[in-house]
Amino acid sequence: MEFDEMQKIWDDQRNETLFVINEEAMHNRVKVKKKQANKIVNVTEIGLMIVNSTTAVMLLIDAIRDKEGIYSYAGVVIMLFTVGYLIYIRRKRKKSDQRFDRTILGELDHAISNTTSTIKIGRTMIYWYFIPIAIFIVTKMIYQEASLEKWLLIIGAFLLGSYVANWEIKKCHIPRKRHLESLREKLVE
Repeated sequence: MEFDEMQKIWDDQRNETLFVINEEAMHNRVKVKKKQANKIVNVTEIGLMIVNSTTAVMLLIDAIRDKEGIYSYAGVVIMLFTVGYLIYIRRKRKKSDQRFDRTILGELDHAISNTTSTIKIGRTMIYWYFIPIAIFIVTKMIYQEASLEKWLLIIGAFLLGSYVANWEIKKCHIPRKRHLESLREKLVE
């Protein structure tokens, strides 16, 4: 554990070594962890909103310019739906931020909650984002009789995207959450 600020003291009555934690230093460390978790979830939410909004605008311009049928606007709707969903979960998360105390455990619970939100966003985007977009793109490619190179590129992009998203969840966010939960358990003891 990261108790660099522990102080070793000697209990003369019991003749044993005791350890005392510098609570201010520990609270500062927990605040840093909370800020990191908050930054990650904010960058994830805002980044996805920007990417999806930009993609929606590009798809709309493409659909208008090419004068394609109503089906071409489905991609715009999917992108705007994901932006709306992200705004909804962001507001919900921000509203719940006030329920955390400004104590060490409260700050730690806040960091755990933000990390959990990042994991949920990642998993939600894999199943409720990649899959609908993949279905939309594949059906559009079938309709437009896309070349083999385009098929390979699109399939490769989706496989790479889902692999990277899963890898990030498993190798970054879940271990961070476990570490925070472990720290919480040790503090509660």
